[in-house]
Formats: sequence, C-alpha cells, structure tokens
Amino acid sequence: MQESHLSKCHLAGVAVLMLAVLSACSHYGKHEVSKTAKATIQGCTDPGITGTATLKEFESPEGIKKVYVQMEVNGLKDGKHAVHIHETASCQPCGAAKGHHDPGPFGKSTPDAPDFNHPFHMGDLVNITVVNGVGKLHTVTTRVALSDGRLSVFDQDGSAFIIHTNEDLYCDQDSELNPGCAGGPRDACGIIEPMPSM
Repeated sequence: MQESHLSKCHLAGVAVLMLAVLSACSHYGKHEVSKTAKATIQGCTDPGITGTATLKEFESPEGIKKVYVQMEVNGLKDGKHAVHIHETASCQPCGAAKGHHDPGPFGKSTPDAPDFNHPFHMGDLVNITVVNGVGKLHTVTTRVALSDGRLSVFDQDGSAFIIHTNEDLYCDQDSELNPGCAGGPRDACGIIEPMPSM
C-alpha cells in the first residue's frame, strides 16, 4: 500500500515537472511565445569554445515582435565580446557567415571601415560578458524576428551568431569609426535553427 502511494506521488511529481517545462517553452514571463529557435556555438579555431543560444519570439501589447536571446558560452577569454547575428547560416569557416544581418532597402551588412552602418544593423546585439571563462547574455531585441517577414533571421540563406574577440564599442561617435570597433576577429559561430512549435 505504501509503495503504491509513493509511486502515485512520484508520477504526480513527474507530471508537475513536465507541465513546468512545457510552460517555460511556451511563455516568456507573461507573454505567449510564438516561435523559438536555437544555436550551437563552436569556436572558429579553438575547439575549447562551446555554448548554446536560445531565441524566443513574443509580441508586445502593441503587436511589436520581440525576440528574447539567451546565450551561455564557455572557453572565451574573460571580458566583453561583441555578439551579432550575421547574414548567412554558415560557420565553415566563420567568415562564411558574411556580414551583419541587415535586411531592407537601405541595408549595408558590412560592419567595418570604410562602409559603416554599425551599430544600426538589425543583427547588432549587446556584448556578452565573460567571467572565469563563462559568458552569459540575456537581452531582448525588436530588430529581428523568428516568424516570416522582412526582419526574419530565416530568410533565403538563414543567419548565424558570431562572437568576436573584442568588445563592441558600438562605433557611435565619429572618433570611434576605426576598423575593429565592432569587435574585430571572430572567435565563435553558431547557426540559428528553428525549433518545432509546442
């Protein structure tokens, strides 16, 4: 009798845990998540750099699409590193991801001198901060979307995350418009892939 009771309690606990996991997959805070995506991060030349990223799309009360980006990466040097969504879903080599995701009639994906459009690319994100070899990033952007549309990261050739060697200085002032102000060389890459809807 006691074993049967414990078994029922165990099953109930598993059911509650499953509901919690499913709820986390379909909601971001109080918002209904409409689309999700993921990326596996790998070093461009250093196999010791690994990580994951998840993206969740939800709508504001006004109907604006927002994407919550969560990333954790191991193996980068401590400090800040630039993170951008690049315009092609390719990491072999990391340069194959091409420039920053910047769709639209006036988009310019080149991130560096002399043809700057940084930090105004749609794929420009905030820096990731690395402490004791572990980098974590949590941010929300309205510049990209996971669903269909002109801002979608899932256009004809897809998109990828690039993590750079240095921090992004955002190249906002005329005095900052120097080669490398957007983060310099590429340390890691991860192709963004859609996840099935729950």
